[in-house]
Amino acid sequence: MQKQKAKMGYIFIIPSIVLVLVFIVYPVINTINMSLYDLRIQTLAEGKKFVGFDNYIKLFSDKTFIESLKFTLIFTVIAVTLETLIGMIFALIMNKAIPGQGIIRTAVLVPWAIPTIVSGLMWQFMYSDQYGIINLILSKLHLIQDYIPWLIEKNTAIIAVIIADVWKTTPYMSLLILSGLQTVPESLYEAASLDGANKVQRFFRITLPIIKPVVVVAILFRVLATFRIYDLVVALTSGGPADGTQSLSLYTIKTYFNFGNLGYGATLAVVTFIISLLISFLFMDALKTKMEKV
Repeated sequence: MQKQKAKMGYIFIIPSIVLVLVFIVYPVINTINMSLYDLRIQTLAEGKKFVGFDNYIKLFSDKTFIESLKFTLIFTVIAVTLETLIGMIFALIMNKAIPGQGIIRTAVLVPWAIPTIVSGLMWQFMYSDQYGIINLILSKLHLIQDYIPWLIEKNTAIIAVIIADVWKTTPYMSLLILSGLQTVPESLYEAASLDGANKVQRFFRITLPIIKPVVVVAILFRVLATFRIYDLVVALTSGGPADGTQSLSLYTIKTYFNFGNLGYGATLAVVTFIISLLISFLFMDALKTKMEKV
């Protein structure tokens, strides 16, 4: 009987294993293999030339790669930090039993429901240095004299992309953190209040330690997603100006499809995959350590 159940179990997981092999394992192995060759669409008829790790060595002298990696890291750190802090505030508000709580939750989640490409085009319109509402508001408040070309200058373009991403994905962080807040027993707050703890003390001594695993996982999800950002950058700046907002994913896709350099594009994809994997291991190790301490 047990053997029959075991056989049935193996039969049921075979489709999942096949899907993983076809859509995950094979593409990864094929991409790694392709990264070891000099393969270009322009010379596809001539075949591919094995170059070993030359493509990987080339990365260290590729200024575009270095700038793309630099922007991606800066963008990820700043955006995820802001999303976590603002998301925590929104989650705390949504977790309170206040009038209009349902409306507040719905309003907060609206930006997340908008498709990223649509959100990017909307922000591009608002950032316009001719008719953008952001410049208009800043001008009316007498904070600027001349309209700012947000998406034309490198520094302001980076800020513009970060703001758009924070607006778009903070609701996602709020939702995840809210799920953690709802697991905190109300009795702990009542006991802490009787002991004379104020709201700030209750947050740092009760709320934060309990929801810390949820927050760490939420940050991990956002870091991985933000590190692979593509569509928002394409909609806002297409990687400009002067590749100042070109993410690693955008550079990979441009190299592979636009420039037709399949071998080097595969190398960039492998490096992005490895960095994402390292980030995951670091976060999971940190989460495991914190759980052991608790």
